[in-house]
Amino acid sequence: MEDNGYTKYFGFAVALGLAAFGITKLLQRERKPRSFREDPIGALKDHSEIVANKAQAAGEDALERLQATLEEIRDRLPEVDKKQIRRTQKDLNKRVADLNSQAQDLIKELRANSLFNR
Repeated sequence: MEDNGYTKYFGFAVALGLAAFGITKLLQRERKPRSFREDPIGALKDHSEIVANKAQAAGEDALERLQATLEEIRDRLPEVDKKQIRRTQKDLNKRVADLNSQAQDLIKELRANSLFNR
């Protein structure tokens, strides 16, 4: 009954794995805040950590909601082409120039027909 090289260490490896698992679970569990009567400074530190964690979680949630809302708004916006914007801008500039010249003509005509000609 000779044991192979690996089988004699199998039990040790399992025990080591269970110990590592137990230690990680102990480190991951949340501690109960310290009592204010027993340790006032420690209790304040614990409560400040709790408040800070809640504030951080709330801030992250708010950021996620804002990003989702921005994505929805971006999806709703129509695709606008830069060429289309330039073309519309040129058309508007032409209209403004035409209206400006019409206004200048009207002012000249009013001055010519004014009662207060000098």
